[in-house]
Amino acid sequence: MAQEQKSLFDDFLENSSTDANEALNQVEVKKFDYEIRRSKRRKKSVGAYRERGKTIIVAPIRMSNKEVQSYAAELIAELNAHDEKVSAQELLEKRARHLATTYLDVDVFAEELAPVSIKWVTNQNSRWGSCSHIEREIRISHRLQGMPQYVIDAVIFHELVHLIVPDHSASFYSYLDRFSQYDMAKEYLAGYSFAQQNYNG
Repeated sequence: MAQEQKSLFDDFLENSSTDANEALNQVEVKKFDYEIRRSKRRKKSVGAYRERGKTIIVAPIRMSNKEVQSYAAELIAELNAHDEKVSAQELLEKRARHLATTYLDVDVFAEELAPVSIKWVTNQNSRWGSCSHIEREIRISHRLQGMPQYVIDAVIFHELVHLIVPDHSASFYSYLDRFSQYDMAKEYLAGYSFAQQNYNG
């Protein structure tokens, strides 16, 4: 059983056909009110930031409005991608704390312990998740984004347990058994992996 669990969460899975950077570049541009502000300091570049829900486009004084507007969609898309990334990160951390509180009898986020870091990563294509027990760092593959919540939760929980039990011993699996949808999540990921390896492209 231990070997089966390990193969699902730790073994190689071929790269997804959707490149992470390409996905970020394809983020839909939301309709934001934007305001053009001129800057004496800027000579050629155009920048953007958010202020009270509005996008502020900062441009050189001598650049025409038409030219500034040609940059607007790209700049707004970049800000949207950043905002969504921050939001996804905050939700991931909140979900991890919820799972730890609900299923673990050890407070892995206790203030007296070294802080736990959990984040989405785009360079982890051979694993669904990973955990450095010593550094207390958890990395969750971006490929899980968009999958059912119970599947994401199962991977997060798997890595949270590694903060307590670094190996795949009987004690480790006794913790996993507390998450009732864990086996269903394994089956989902096994089916996903099979489809990726046999029907991709």
